[in-house]
Order: sequence, then structure tokens, then C-alpha cells
Amino acid sequence: MRPNRRTVLLGGAALALASPSTLRAAETAERRFLVFRGGSDIGGQTTRVRGSGDRAEVEVEVDLAVKILGITAYRYKLRSRETWEKGLLMSLEGETDDDGEVSVAKVRRTSEGLVSEGTWEGPVPSDAATTTYWTQAFLERPVWISTQTGKPLDVSVSRDGEERIEGFSGEVLCQRWRVSGDLPLTLYYDDRGEWMGNAFDASGERARFQPTAETGRLAPLWPRLA
Repeated sequence: MRPNRRTVLLGGAALALASPSTLRAAETAERRFLVFRGGSDIGGQTTRVRGSGDRAEVEVEVDLAVKILGITAYRYKLRSRETWEKGLLMSLEGETDDDGEVSVAKVRRTSEGLVSEGTWEGPVPSDAATTTYWTQAFLERPVWISTQTGKPLDVSVSRDGEERIEGFSGEVLCQRWRVSGDLPLTLYYDDRGEWMGNAFDASGERARFQPTAETGRLAPLWPRLA
């Protein structure tokens, strides 16, 4: 499936390096990104992860606006929230306004597994990841759930060398991971296992997420869940 605005702008890999441990107190990590399409800054994304015990809550906010001659030609807004326990998704709620067209993600765990009841309806694999990309552990999972519609996406991930990309204060060397299948894109993680952004084709233009600020670290929160 060719990526479109609903799947690639989410916005969000290998095993995390730290070993599992118990989270003694709540910890919060935040990552902010600027989003570029071609050479133009079109908005930003904020990802927050709060971990406590074997539970984590993830919040994502995306606000984009494409302007032509100073006039806004396209707007995109996404808000999503997901809850994880012991490495498994328990719930996902999201709403997206794609230039006036609204879609909803609503996924919950039942006694029979995950069920999507949003724009896309149906069963979802029990160990599915999501399109938030915040942990490298997602790279091991063959199904990612769209935070826009709740639809399960079949993906295949392969390591694709190293690349220097713009980080918080200059270039940083990252591992590059190629994602194919229902959601073609490239993901970047640094030597700490931290998510450093992604890149994809957006209607013939290269779109990319560039990290601009971090508070705490995302990567250490995951192994404490698994």
C-alpha cells in the first residue's frame, strides 16, 4: 500500500538495550519534533511517555499546516493516547482531522484480545505495536496499529546501515531502519536506542521528522514493561 497522509504523518525498531527492571516511581519522557516537507517547516509533533510500574501511557500531538504564498492550503491535526502493560497494548484512542475529514482510532483489549472499534473495525493481533515508533521494540512486531483509524498494518523491517541526521544540537549518527509493506518509511534510532525521527515520501516530496528537544529518555521506559 502506498503511504498517504493518513498513514505517514503519524505521527512516532531492534530490542532496547537495557535489561528489564521495576519502575519504582513514575517517570516521564518527552520528545519534540519539527516536521519538514521538502525544505519547508510545516509544523511539529510532541510525544510523551509516562511510565509507572509495568504500565506506560503514551500521548501524541501533531499539528501541521502547508502554506502556499502565505495562505494555508492544508491542515492536519492528530491527538492520540495509548496505554501499555507488560509490553502489551491495552487501549488506544485517537482522533485525526485531515483537512476537515475526521477519523477515529478506538482499540481496546478484551478477554479475546485486541478489538478495533473506530473508523476501522475488527480484530487486531494481540501483540501489535502502534505507529508511534517511540521504542525500538516495535521493530520486532509484524503488525502496527494506525493511531488514526485503528487499522492493523502489516510491515516488514530491515536494518539499512547508518546515517548522520540532524539531532537536537547538530548531526548525530543513527541506525537506519527500512520499513516496507503497508507503511513504507525510514526510522532512525541513535546509539542510546532513542527514537530520532523518520522520513518518507509525501506526494513526491521528502518528509522528515527532526528532533528539536528531549526531556528524559524514551528508551529505558520500554524494557521495564516487558
